[in-house]
Amino acid sequence: MTVMAMDMGIKIQSSTAGTQSLPSTAGTPSLPSTAGTPSLHSAELLAPAGGPDELAAALKAGADAVYFGLKKLNARTGAKNFPPEALKEVVQSIHDAHAKAYLTLNIDLAQRELGLAARTLALAEQAQVDAVLIRDPAILSFIPLFPKLAFHFSTQAAVTTSAGVEAAKSFGITRVVLARELSEEEMKATIGHGVEIEVFVQGALCFSCSGRCLLSSWVGGRSGNRGACASPCRVRWTNQKGVTSTPLSMHDMCLAGDLARLAEIGVDSLKIEGRLKLAPWVSKTVSLYREALNGSLSNDELTQSTDKLGAYAGRQMSNAYFHGIRTDVTGESARPAGEQTADFRSDCQADTAAATENSVRVYNDDTNGTLWHLTYNNHETTLRTPPQRVANERRAIEVAEIAIELARLLATDGQMADIKYSPDSLQDRLLPRNTGNRVVEEATAFMRRSQKETDGVVRNIALPQAVREILEAPHYKCVENKLKLGDRATLLRVTPSQAEECFANRKSMLGSCKLIVDSQVCADTDIKALAIQLIEHYEDIFAIALPAVIYEADIPAIRDFLSLVAPVMTIEVNSWDTWQLAREANANMIAGEGMAVLNALAAKHLASLDCMAATVSCEIDSEQLEALCDNAETPLILTVFSYPALMRTRAVLPDGFGCGNTLSDGRKVTLRPVKEGSVTALRSTIPLDWRKLHNPKVRVSQLVIDLTGAENLQDAPSATSLFNYDRRLR
Repeated sequence: MTVMAMDMGIKIQSSTAGTQSLPSTAGTPSLPSTAGTPSLHSAELLAPAGGPDELAAALKAGADAVYFGLKKLNARTGAKNFPPEALKEVVQSIHDAHAKAYLTLNIDLAQRELGLAARTLALAEQAQVDAVLIRDPAILSFIPLFPKLAFHFSTQAAVTTSAGVEAAKSFGITRVVLARELSEEEMKATIGHGVEIEVFVQGALCFSCSGRCLLSSWVGGRSGNRGACASPCRVRWTNQKGVTSTPLSMHDMCLAGDLARLAEIGVDSLKIEGRLKLAPWVSKTVSLYREALNGSLSNDELTQSTDKLGAYAGRQMSNAYFHGIRTDVTGESARPAGEQTADFRSDCQADTAAATENSVRVYNDDTNGTLWHLTYNNHETTLRTPPQRVANERRAIEVAEIAIELARLLATDGQMADIKYSPDSLQDRLLPRNTGNRVVEEATAFMRRSQKETDGVVRNIALPQAVREILEAPHYKCVENKLKLGDRATLLRVTPSQAEECFANRKSMLGSCKLIVDSQVCADTDIKALAIQLIEHYEDIFAIALPAVIYEADIPAIRDFLSLVAPVMTIEVNSWDTWQLAREANANMIAGEGMAVLNALAAKHLASLDCMAATVSCEIDSEQLEALCDNAETPLILTVFSYPALMRTRAVLPDGFGCGNTLSDGRKVTLRPVKEGSVTALRSTIPLDWRKLHNPKVRVSQLVIDLTGAENLQDAPSATSLFNYDRRLR
């Protein structure tokens, strides 16, 4: 295919690139045989379908169901995906193969995307999609209005316990895709609550807890919660002693040898991750799991077959999380080019000539300008920046930094695009920072063009009257949203130890502010002592925050804690799991940063679930923020200063990279791991700071200064970030 476009004043030629080389895999753990396990037949085998070729491969290999996305509003924007006008035909082909069709609509939705989301649901119902995977609370409002559709909570909904499953059931959700970091016992606790349970058995793992990552968004505005993750966790990180490694790059999951255990505990669906994988990998993986479920593979055959699956990503495979192991789960994200597995590579080349390696090539042209040759999803483009004088080197940017940003932008399947310079010395060239920004913007436009398809079918589809009323009804601005961006903060978010310091220095530290105390309650917490500390100072406390991530073992402690504090204080809930526990305790609730929103309908639905206020997502951009505030009918809470938790993880970091250390990457993003409750939070050492911004269009009920990530309450930051406020969130 050849397309012509204009970028930065020059012609851009697009063409098909060559095939992709596939690195080899490391060995897998020893796998027990599944032979002679007839109960395995009852579990659904669910396969990824990133595009038409992958869909055909999954069905031919024997998948019982497939999951896939349309061109917009799904958590894998880097996949080929399907145009909406093809949905009916796609679903029919799946049903003709006696399989089920699951559509992904599993991202955080901006205000302007609500109409498209509703029309997508209407199109899905018309096409007889079997279920839709969702994340955003706004979609819960539509569940009763599409009676022919089933709704599943995506793993992005971050359900980790039986309490979260109970919450899902109360919303009319028929299936929950569990977080990927759970153990066998934790999975078992979620079964038997009247909701189907789906678990991942093969594919990539996120270092962050499911649905809890802001790192890609922080680095370059590419939100993992909106399907645009650039996988910055896969790059090399350096600690404060100068040691460089890949401590955040997870091994791939492989539960092929644990299928009997999954069948025994009663899991309903076995999910293969991989909407960014090629058709040959999908075919081999589905075939392997089909044979394993049929009990026809010996231990040696299973081990040999699973060894080959890692060849695509070049990562070791692991079943550690399933067995409650959280150490030694990260490592190198790819193998050297000379170690490729030839038979797997040749199979891929034979099956798909369209496979391509995304790349960034930077050249010096004849006039000493800079050429940027980009390859993405079988398309190519060349951008040019003319020779430029750099007046102030402190405000300049190296070509290498721009190239790294481009490589992240064009990332696929957790792999950054390859970078090469000609000559090598070109990477040290300095350019004005605005020139670098312009290159990234033009590359983004190129990437979007390579993915672009019409959504005219979705736009023209008729909506049920009740849905139109929700979308078109005149909204009444909440009178409680009086504070403008730029006004003085009204709340301080602190840890329990920081709260003690605030209580002791009430006049100088609190002023007119009240506190949100991040309780960090987990199974190991001294519940009684914490409750007494907080109740003694209840007049200074606006709310007590429950953790963003909990696990089954934490539930008894949280229930005990709520029995003491809920009768006298408001509870901030930060997941569907903690919402359910607070609801059982008849608590007054607000929705915190763990349930943060990008649109007013999500906030309104949370209000219908007894949350008196909703927290605005910290990764929102200024345009989205203004639209949210303009449509808000319920009180909003906005954080204007924080050291955000860019990831929360259950993995134990390698020596030298854990708590007490700092980690920095090539973009000078620096993380500080801190133990918080049952997880480790990796907080930015540079704070988000919107305190000096002034925007009368932004109106909220509370402005929050979050100090939970501060090492010292008295220290002023040397540098700050606006996060996505002054750029577009993707």
